[in-house]
Amino acid sequence: MVRALVLLSLTLLLLHPAAAQGNADPYIKEADRYFEQMAYARAIEAYKTATELGAVNEHVTKRLAECYMRTGQSDQAEKWYAMVVKFLNREPQEMYHYAEALKSNGKYVEAEEWMDRYLAATATEGSPLRSNINGFARNFMATPDRFIVRPTGINTAFSDFGTAWLGNDRVIFSSARNITTGIERRAAWNDQPFLDLFVADVTPNGDLANARALEGSVNTKLHEGPATASASGDVIWFTRNNYYGGRSQKSSGGISRLAIYKAYAQDGSWGRVEQFLYNNSEISVGHPALSNDGKRLFFVSDMPGGYGGTDIYMCIDQGGQWGEPVNLGSIINTPQNEAFPFIGSDGTLYFSSNGHPGLGGMDILAASYLGLDEFAPPMNVGAPVNGTHDDFAFIIDKAGRRGFFSSNREGGAGDDDIYAFEMLAPLEQSFLVTGTVIDDDTGSPLFDLEVKLLDKNGALLATTMTDSRGEYTFPVEKNREYQVRAEMKGRYPGVQHVSTDRIEMQQILSRDIHLVASAGIWLRGTIRQRDVPGFVEGVTVTVVNLSSFFSESFQTGEGGDFSIRMQSNEEFEVLLEKPGYYSMSIPVSTIGMREGIIDLNEVRDLSFEPMLIGSPVPLKYVRWARNDAKLDPVARTELDGLAERMNVNPGIKVEIGVHSDSRDGAESAKLDQRRADAIVEYLAGKGVARDRLVAKGYGISKLKNHCAPGVTCSEEEHAANRRVEYTVLSITPP
Repeated sequence: MVRALVLLSLTLLLLHPAAAQGNADPYIKEADRYFEQMAYARAIEAYKTATELGAVNEHVTKRLAECYMRTGQSDQAEKWYAMVVKFLNREPQEMYHYAEALKSNGKYVEAEEWMDRYLAATATEGSPLRSNINGFARNFMATPDRFIVRPTGINTAFSDFGTAWLGNDRVIFSSARNITTGIERRAAWNDQPFLDLFVADVTPNGDLANARALEGSVNTKLHEGPATASASGDVIWFTRNNYYGGRSQKSSGGISRLAIYKAYAQDGSWGRVEQFLYNNSEISVGHPALSNDGKRLFFVSDMPGGYGGTDIYMCIDQGGQWGEPVNLGSIINTPQNEAFPFIGSDGTLYFSSNGHPGLGGMDILAASYLGLDEFAPPMNVGAPVNGTHDDFAFIIDKAGRRGFFSSNREGGAGDDDIYAFEMLAPLEQSFLVTGTVIDDDTGSPLFDLEVKLLDKNGALLATTMTDSRGEYTFPVEKNREYQVRAEMKGRYPGVQHVSTDRIEMQQILSRDIHLVASAGIWLRGTIRQRDVPGFVEGVTVTVVNLSSFFSESFQTGEGGDFSIRMQSNEEFEVLLEKPGYYSMSIPVSTIGMREGIIDLNEVRDLSFEPMLIGSPVPLKYVRWARNDAKLDPVARTELDGLAERMNVNPGIKVEIGVHSDSRDGAESAKLDQRRADAIVEYLAGKGVARDRLVAKGYGISKLKNHCAPGVTCSEEEHAANRRVEYTVLSITPP
């Protein structure tokens, strides 16, 4: 049943006999009609009949695969998608669904292979090319002892799911156990009875007991659930097919979407049902969840303008009326489905998703509250709460110890079941760096090879061995820099750099290491950010042979690394470029070399600095004798570096600004102008065009602190005002 509610689209047809017997075409037409109505359980039966009559064609195969996937039958979905992906005109999305089916069946290695094929087929600039499904699975199963999980005593052979607190000692939940007498009504989506809302008592040991139907006028002949209750327990918000005032409201396509309703406690029962302001027959809204103070209502919708599938939205109480829905953004929502939100007592958002990395099907995630209605990147709560099937509708008590979730995992009483849990340790986000060690000559992975994890200074932190697929894995910490190093006899050492300053967005970083034969000359380097952690990806490294003027270009990877094979006995210019950054030009010589590695980081500081228009950059070593405008040798050395920067970056125009402190008086501007002119003259003598240089002596007109004339200040405070800077005025594209 969860599949229907996750996708928020349910049809309301009654069972009726299949079409008359005959050839396969009538069954295909009937199945197609059911498919368009999202009556997937019935579509499956008709398509299966068509296949038994010989219609195992591309159309039927794809439809059967999708129907099984939408009804959560991952074993059958895998079987049919295995056929679908063999078609020559397969769609990338079908590779994605095949990978998801494999993952839901615990086949993580195969799932990773097909998901990587999907990513390669749909790659855009900057998008990931590795899914790391196997690595995520290992990570999320690393601490299974954090939770104790057991089934509750109220589960039935039908779908039971979606608990919400109703006070401290009761829960409200959804169940299909209440079969209507007379004409049996079943959901066309999955051929189960319709859902109603029930109440159960929470026992002292954390189980559920005494399940009974919710009293009053909330339950109808259609689907109800899931729900949420106010902190006082006297108001509930619940999900129902769009049915109000005795009438069902359908979309233009004839589909009864989901809607949210409000009901009040009335002498032991529930009534006075009201509609949610943003119900709409053309879209679905459902899965309500109230914040602890009741001021925010979270819900799920497939409304236009989202990220895809179903997204989580939030409305804020504006004095008795809910404000416009606000999408929680790409940190929470993905192109797939997010559903079943719940807000913990500390503001943590718990929800389920099949778009974030997980173990298969829907997984439960937790996103800490950052304030100002923003949430941290979510973390997977891991095994045993999450598994290969759908896990969803997680709630936890105010103490952060006990609660319930729902799952259709194997071994349950029926379809979806409710499980109780006890959390023994707080949730902690964990991060990994992983990759494959590859023989560059053959392209083959290297197994049973030692790999080392080093810190930024080269100190050894850990070692591991590559597995049968040539893969290594290390746990790493946030906001650090690492080196990953592999060595093999007859090969040059391979090194990849890793920065974890934004790893919470990815959780796992991939760095493949290619080992090349220890012959010939290799130029290597790592380009990092200046003054901030991290490396610079996508830098174009161009190597120009100064004899033949032949050039080759390469791109740095995620770790800012590059490795280029060089000719011996030649002179080269190496140009490093990336839009928005200052370029570098470095001479390199292989004269007299036959083999070896040239580490460009040992020749030059390869820290890349962004070009920022209007942001002054200090020239730290330009100092003056009193009342003098002559440049000393130290100043000229620093200006040589600026001249090189401007010659390598011919599109920038700069201002040279010279400043004095307040003790020099108003006349200091004249001396500062002479000093600025002297710098411009020196740079022009180094080949910088004069029309790219502006000299400006400011005197005391732009003090950086409170040290105005007549104010007593320390020498350090005056020195902050006495400075020389250059400022980029404009950048002309090449």
